[in-house]
Amino acid sequence: MWLVVPCLMTACAGPSRSSPPVRAAAPFHVGLQSAVYRDEARQRSLRTVFWYPASESAQMTPQPAGDVFSSFLAAPGVPLADAHERYPVVLMSHGSGGSAINQSWLATHLAAHGFIVIAVNHVGNMVGDNSPEGYVRAWERPKDFSFVLDSVLKDPAWGPRIDAERIGAAGHSMGGYTALALVGATLNLEPIARFCTAPATRESAGCEMLRDVDYRKIDRAVSRASYRDPRVKSAFAMAPGMAGTYAQRDVAGISVPVALMLARGDELMPHAECGMRLAGQLPASTRVWVVNEAGHYSFLPECSAVGLRAAPELCRDAEAGARADIHARAQDAALEFFTQTLGAR
Repeated sequence: MWLVVPCLMTACAGPSRSSPPVRAAAPFHVGLQSAVYRDEARQRSLRTVFWYPASESAQMTPQPAGDVFSSFLAAPGVPLADAHERYPVVLMSHGSGGSAINQSWLATHLAAHGFIVIAVNHVGNMVGDNSPEGYVRAWERPKDFSFVLDSVLKDPAWGPRIDAERIGAAGHSMGGYTALALVGATLNLEPIARFCTAPATRESAGCEMLRDVDYRKIDRAVSRASYRDPRVKSAFAMAPGMAGTYAQRDVAGISVPVALMLARGDELMPHAECGMRLAGQLPASTRVWVVNEAGHYSFLPECSAVGLRAAPELCRDAEAGARADIHARAQDAALEFFTQTLGAR
């Protein structure tokens, strides 16, 4: 579920559609593994998915990306490629009510070009385990990644192969919020609390699960604290959640490179008033791509035939049939951004 919150100012829109460049062959096949890391302090078991560079001899086969989405190609359980001793990492965060595997379309592309991608199922705000409390406790999301990163760096299989000086974060919707939180953005629940509890607006779309939350029980010192992880050196956010809620103080802690990929046709967060407002609050060096054909859900995988019937709202783009092209441009933008900011080899 994604929340609609009115935004407060407008900004200029971005570039129009352009044809994606012709791509060279990716240097790696893609491996796939998973693990569970237990955070006893927070009583959270964090299922973690890894996509990573594998040798060309690895046999990739179709892997499921969820009940309503098309599969992706990867080779489960194969060794990490030995082309380099260590690889850069991108932490990949899913949207509210989603799952780690939802960003497979981007994770596989980054892995095929030399990144280890690590995604986590966010307890309380994931498919099969989603609640109003899980949504508003969004600050748990960056804490999930800091814990998993600690665990992975200690893992004898993964730790020695990770370059701890080259770590970035990416995500879609609430995953975009998570990526920004990891580099210094702070959560501001005040606009949500006002909008979803006020008599005039509490019945608005997006407030269905949130209008009855008792926001008085939330410790604002905790919710609005910084959960920046200094190991994360850059962030790439797609249609980021909470885009219309930030005060300037909430993004003042960002000092590393940031990129936004915004959907001009975002049906949940009006583009000019939300995404572009956030862009105007971020440092002048922020990279901003605007995709005219994209809606909010365009950064989910392409839909299967089942998905087109069962969840048409997740399969709809601002321009029909544009998702594959939208993904290609997002893949190119993310790869360019992380290559520049993390120095992939």
